[in-house]
Amino acid sequence: MVAIVGALVAVLTAVITNYLTKRSQLKFEERKLKEEYYTNYVKAISNNVLMKDEDGELDDAQNRLILVGSAEVVRILMQFHDAAKKSAQPISGEEHNKILTNLIKAMRADLYGTKKINDDYPTVHLSGSRPKGKKQ
Repeated sequence: MVAIVGALVAVLTAVITNYLTKRSQLKFEERKLKEEYYTNYVKAISNNVLMKDEDGELDDAQNRLILVGSAEVVRILMQFHDAAKKSAQPISGEEHNKILTNLIKAMRADLYGTKKINDDYPTVHLSGSRPKGKKQ
């Protein structure tokens, strides 16, 4: 009887350990994927501003975010998209930066699993430089 209980405990321990390891690994891989997509999106926004994005890089990056982003990220992404699209009513640079900052904050909270990461996070705007040899 003791041997059976011991064997059951050993099997149960192995199953739980395997489950927890696999779950942790999947969360890590999901975080890496989101981080890649989030950074690619920010890069695409910057490229769109600097080079007028003629190859659809921004559209592709946005569509990927719709697939992997949290509900909050997608909600703010759609606000940003609606405000920035060519057919939208013009908004001030300040309003644009506010929506962009909210999007970045949502991405950070999604990546790190806490909104505390954004405590005292400033309002941001895009910056960057045009690649050499590229003209607007």
